[in-house]
Amino acid sequence: MHRFAALIIASAVAITPAQAQTASELRISGTVEKLDDNLAALSLSRGISVVVRLDSEARVNSVAKGSGSDLKAGSQVSIQAKSGQSGDLIATQIVLFAPGSNRPDAEPGPDNAELVAIKNTNTSPEGTVLTVADKDGDRKITIGPDTVIWIARAARITDIKVGSAVTMTGVKREDGSLQVLRATIGPAGAGNPPL
Repeated sequence: MHRFAALIIASAVAITPAQAQTASELRISGTVEKLDDNLAALSLSRGISVVVRLDSEARVNSVAKGSGSDLKAGSQVSIQAKSGQSGDLIATQIVLFAPGSNRPDAEPGPDNAELVAIKNTNTSPEGTVLTVADKDGDRKITIGPDTVIWIARAARITDIKVGSAVTMTGVKREDGSLQVLRATIGPAGAGNPPL
């Protein structure tokens, strides 16, 4: 809901081309309703629609569902986690970046997920436990039964089709459209794919 409120507020503010270079990025998720050359109309929630500009410079991945068996030592992943009852970390979502995929920036994104390397995997009574290396050292993160695992692979902006579920970041342009900088294409009907 906060993302949509931010989008509506940002839509009411005019941004000049010089400001667009430094303007903060907007993040949206929705379904592609219509494609017209390099413009796409996205349906967000509650009847909100927005037009995005699909330029060839955008960094694009497609994602598909994965499983714990896809997670190996040396893999690059982005993990969202929550604290368990005993203070341990339990993964809510993991994105495995396949070789050649467009990996996110090193800094944590809007969901506080950051790119880390898997050092090893072990099994415990609670589930598979990943040991990951990040800037603060090694951390242990448990994969629970509700953990969603995605595999991200490099894609092109032209892979976006009518009906695609997408999550995008971009900057507002003078014509009111959003110029896409990064995008993730998910399977139709899968909800909001991770960025």
